[in-house]
Amino acid sequence: MIRPEILTTLRKYSEVFVGLALAGLGGWILLRSGWFWMLIGGLLLLAGAGLAYIAWRKLAFRSEEVGPGVVEVDERQISYFSAYDGGVVSINQLARISAVTGAKGGPPHDVHWVLEEDGGTRLIIPNSAAGAEQLFDAFSALDGVDYASATRAVGAMKHQSLVIWSKPRAALH
Repeated sequence: MIRPEILTTLRKYSEVFVGLALAGLGGWILLRSGWFWMLIGGLLLLAGAGLAYIAWRKLAFRSEEVGPGVVEVDERQISYFSAYDGGVVSINQLARISAVTGAKGGPPHDVHWVLEEDGGTRLIIPNSAAGAEQLFDAFSALDGVDYASATRAVGAMKHQSLVIWSKPRAALH
């Protein structure tokens, strides 16, 4: 029998473990003789390392808490609905994305993603909403997203607002 807390941790990091296992297999194959197997091993090593790295970054978007609402990402559109609030924004119309931590700070369920469109529409999504981990994949469609700031926001111990992406403005010459 495995304790429930350990099972929860293993599930949380499962994608990271799969990437590391794939990278380890690639490294083992890479050390075998023959150029063909070295090539296959090198490709597996790179793919596994890339998968582990992306999975590690996605952890900032996962929350252990169950919060209000549901997030759906479909056809370049982000929807959030709850009993208190909700709305829809288009990824193509986004002007800025911010990560805001609450006044008490600290836990991931206290982080809110603020998505602002060009027309002024503003959607606030708690990180603890069901399906909020889909936001990582939605944000990856945008060039220049600052995932380091998003990770800092999740671990912040004070109230702060960090812009993790903003639309590049056209410069007038």
